[in-house]
Amino acid sequence: MGRAEYIEAPCKSALNRVQGMPFSWSLNPYRGCVHACHYCYARATHAHLGLNADQDFETRIFVKTNLPEVLRRELARPSWRGESVAIGTATDPYQPGEGRFRITRGALEAVYAFRNPLTIVTKSTLVQRDIDILAALALLARVRVHMTITTLDPALSRLVEPGTPPPVQRLGTLRRLSDASIPTGVSIAPILPGITDGAEAIEEVVAAARAHGATALWGGPLRLAPLVKEHYYGWIAATRPDLLDRYERAYRAGANAPGAYVSRIEERVAAARARHGFTESESARHSADPVDRPLVARAGGQLTLPHFTLAS
Repeated sequence: MGRAEYIEAPCKSALNRVQGMPFSWSLNPYRGCVHACHYCYARATHAHLGLNADQDFETRIFVKTNLPEVLRRELARPSWRGESVAIGTATDPYQPGEGRFRITRGALEAVYAFRNPLTIVTKSTLVQRDIDILAALALLARVRVHMTITTLDPALSRLVEPGTPPPVQRLGTLRRLSDASIPTGVSIAPILPGITDGAEAIEEVVAAARAHGATALWGGPLRLAPLVKEHYYGWIAATRPDLLDRYERAYRAGANAPGAYVSRIEERVAAARARHGFTESESARHSADPVDRPLVARAGGQLTLPHFTLAS
């Protein structure tokens, strides 16, 4: 990976309508991601900017500098029904640049002001910075932080997800969030054929998730869309050439793994979930009760809580 270049890119809208997912709205403060996960499906989005899905995606990071302000306006619309918002479904909202730009923090303050339910998906320990506002929001609306953990093997994690914190640190973050009464979950996704798909490997992640306070868990196999597939195959050829033929045969027909393989992986995840007491359904991961009214007064002033202050 090269040195990251952060490019300010004000947005026209913050909320994105989503179809075919367990949630209806998503929000992504950044475009591109220095975590550089070789399987990341969002790599393909850089092509729309005339950039590549390889090093450009990992080093040219677009920052939606005005996102918190735009989000406040959208949440204030009379037509907004208070549906749950999923933050970080494409690129990580807590990648290192967030420490400098604080766009995700600003988005959380906007969400808190309107008692809006949310879920967060991240691999980063930086989410711990926002325990104060997440714990406060959890008292008012449905909240869940999902930590993505694809493997407990630190060496494998460095190979597959070179820019991410080690798995043990992610588990520690999961425990701190759970101890703060913030509902947490673990995402074992994607599960990589021939690399992280063994029953024992899946079982280890599920057991660790439960031991560190997670109450929700889901997982699914790798999907390889165009551009992502080419990048991933290049990585496989360089690191696990013995698997390249298997991947080319398995994904020859398209982006998805063969149905029989998908069913086998789903069965492994379901069995491990059951053994460790995970009962929440996939559809419930992003479900949330609608909000009734804003918490912050329109007339101005400040709302003060034990650990932070918000200006309305």
